[in-house]
Amino acid sequence: MDTSDYIQVKSSQLNLYRKIPFYYETTGGGFALYKPTGVTLSEMRIRYRMLPGRLYIKRKNKVEAIQEVQSEFNREIKKCIKDNDLLKVRDMVQNIVHVTLDEPVTGSLEGVSPTVNILVGEVTKNRDIVRILFDLTSRDYTTTRHSVNVMALALGYGRHVNFDKHQMKILGLSALLHDVGKVLINAELLKAPRKLTDDEFNEIKKHPTMGFNILSTCKFNNNEIKTTALEHHEKLDGSGYPDQKTDISEFGQIVAIIDCYEALTNDERVYRMAINPLTALEVIRTEIVDAGKFSRNIFKNFARSLLNLYSPS
Repeated sequence: MDTSDYIQVKSSQLNLYRKIPFYYETTGGGFALYKPTGVTLSEMRIRYRMLPGRLYIKRKNKVEAIQEVQSEFNREIKKCIKDNDLLKVRDMVQNIVHVTLDEPVTGSLEGVSPTVNILVGEVTKNRDIVRILFDLTSRDYTTTRHSVNVMALALGYGRHVNFDKHQMKILGLSALLHDVGKVLINAELLKAPRKLTDDEFNEIKKHPTMGFNILSTCKFNNNEIKTTALEHHEKLDGSGYPDQKTDISEFGQIVAIIDCYEALTNDERVYRMAINPLTALEVIRTEIVDAGKFSRNIFKNFARSLLNLYSPS
């Protein structure tokens, strides 16, 4: 039996599956059914009073398995919101994004749409959710944390400018998935504790196109999501990448500014310290907006959205 047909289940996710069958490796090197469809692992433990050291799912069930995990996380997010446990909401959102970006394919990427729907509904009622989602607790860069932070700030922006719920959802999804192309970039380059060489930076500059290509295979009903992934490093003066565009979509411009702000305030490197929010805004205004690279109006609205976010209720 080909072992490549099976994928080991992460221990942290073992209890999330009911629909997906589990298998264990036999002494002969084959695989045998342990948990059938329709029962949980806890039920199987009670039934057999044992748990194999490693459990597997069939590779052909991978997307369905991701969807079930996403569904369970979304159920937990709703419960945490109801219980006003907002810190756990942030953890659950980061978990679902991590699972999604770990296998960014058609069927799994669309699975974050319900998550963004839940958050949009909450943001319209409670601005604290944006404040909590924006995670400043770690200086260790990950695409997951960065993506959730950018989404949180984008939802805060949308709330400030009175976007309707549909616009908020599309902006939230666009922000959350803007860096999906980075999953195809060497992780060592993304975390390099030094300045990159020109060749290394050129490799990283491929991620907007890679993200656009990934999202083009998905069944989203709005082109803004993939367009934002392609455009979030473009500049209005044509100095950006990958296409040196000057005609950039509104959401592409919004996410570009927020992406830059988040990187300055929450991405600390050996050669560059993270800076405080006011300094970051001043850097963006003087070095980028005044140079004609970012929209002055969108920048002003973003700065005001931050002021509203952190001002007393």
